[in-house]
Amino acid sequence: MSSTTPVPPVVAGVDGSPSSLAAARYAAHLAELRDAPLSLVYGFEIPVYGYLPVAVADRYYLDDQAMRADAETMLAAVVKQLTDDHPGLADISARAVTGGGAAVLLEESRHAQLTVVGCRGLGGFTELLLGSVSAQVSAHAHGPVVVVRPPVTDGETPAEPVDGPIVVGVDSSPGAQIALKWAVDEARRRNTSIIAVYAFPIGRDEPYFEVRQDEAVAEQILFDAVSPWLHQPGVTIETRTVAAQHVEKAMIDQTIGAGLTVVGGRGGGGFTGLLLGSVSRALVHHAHGPVAVIHPAR
Repeated sequence: MSSTTPVPPVVAGVDGSPSSLAAARYAAHLAELRDAPLSLVYGFEIPVYGYLPVAVADRYYLDDQAMRADAETMLAAVVKQLTDDHPGLADISARAVTGGGAAVLLEESRHAQLTVVGCRGLGGFTELLLGSVSAQVSAHAHGPVVVVRPPVTDGETPAEPVDGPIVVGVDSSPGAQIALKWAVDEARRRNTSIIAVYAFPIGRDEPYFEVRQDEAVAEQILFDAVSPWLHQPGVTIETRTVAAQHVEKAMIDQTIGAGLTVVGGRGGGGFTGLLLGSVSRALVHHAHGPVAVIHPAR
């Protein structure tokens, strides 16, 4: 007697904001590529302070019910739209869950093959480049996270996924190796190519011959990283070394025209106490398109 292991879902955080709706559309695209279920989740909470009289507590209960009803109405509309737009989706479900948005999505990420968030939610200020939920999920998730960039504001129509190459940041860290493997798998799904980039730092007044020495080291590290996949069928990898005084800006520039940028949660220069390295953090805040931060499944 055989048993079928359920396919883990692609989870998307949705709160009705334009950026979260863009994330839902992108998550539907990713779920289709994986022939996986899509799970839309809305985490909401009503603050309650101290001990309240019964009548006041009843009012909070009614507010909670009203908020849940509004959330479920919004989610039903999103499900209908995604079902119409993506008839190949295996399954779409949606639910409103009481709890903070970040906490709810972090819990959902334990069982997801991928968690997708927009880069600014309803609670964000327009001057913030990344919403608090997106920032927390990209740093603390229990598996890969896609932050859908750039931000979408009221009145804008979310862009369709760009059909470009996958850019992956590579260095000598274990996290970069995991990110590269994930990028290879994703490129096969999309039938697209990979650009593996190693941006290395140079000093403002560093002599040319020292820059060339640094570049030679970078080229060797990059070659060693990509060599296991260079001759595998269905994989095309271009390598780039980039000498830069500001590595973060150099990597952001590399994301122009990319269908997706993939980066490890923490690179070779990170401290063990940091959940996102400086390059990963810069990309989720400033990249020109969606960014996948690859945390190993815990």
